[in-house]
Amino acid sequence: MLAGGAGRRFGADKRIAALPSGKSLLEATVSSLSASFEEILLVLRPGDEVLASALSQACTKLTCVFAPKATLGMGHSLAHGASLISDWEGAAICLGDMPFIQPRSFQQIQLAFFESELEAPIISPSYERRPGHPVLFHHRYFAALGALKGDQGARRLLLEHPESVIDLALSDAGILQDVDRPSDINRP
Repeated sequence: MLAGGAGRRFGADKRIAALPSGKSLLEATVSSLSASFEEILLVLRPGDEVLASALSQACTKLTCVFAPKATLGMGHSLAHGASLISDWEGAAICLGDMPFIQPRSFQQIQLAFFESELEAPIISPSYERRPGHPVLFHHRYFAALGALKGDQGARRLLLEHPESVIDLALSDAGILQDVDRPSDINRP
C-alpha cells in the first residue's frame, strides 16, 4: 500500500483525517485490506515513524517501510516497495487514500488472480467500465515496478502487456474513490 505522498490538495495530513466511522483514513484502508490479504507492506515517507508504530500495533499483518525518495513521487514509493517483495507471488498495488473499497472487492481480485490460466496475470478491476484500484500484478512484473520513478504509476504496464490483463468488472464504486479533499471524507 502506498501512503508516502504529501496530499497537498487536502490541506493537512489526510492519512490521519477521521472518517465518519471514527477511524483515520489510513487505519480504515489498512483494516479493509487486512480482511483479505495475508501480508500488507505499507510504504510511508521518512518521518512517519509514529504513524507506522500506531498502525503496526493495530494490525499484525502490517509491515511499514520508509521510501527515502517518497517526496519525489509515487513511482519512487512503488519502486521501493516492489524491491522488498521479491518472494511474493503477486502484489495488489493499493493506495492509502482509498478507504471505501469493500473487502469483498479485494477478495474477488485475489480469486481472479489465483484462478487465472494466464502465466503472469495482471488483474485490473473496473466499475462501470472505468479502471480502478487496486491492480494486482504477478511477480514477473516486480522488476518493472521497481524501475518506476517520479509520478509514474503502474498503469503503463497494463498498456505494455495487454495479453496479460484481465479486466475484472466489480460492483464497487469504492475502487474509483480516493480522498483528495476534506469533502471527499463523507463518501459512503
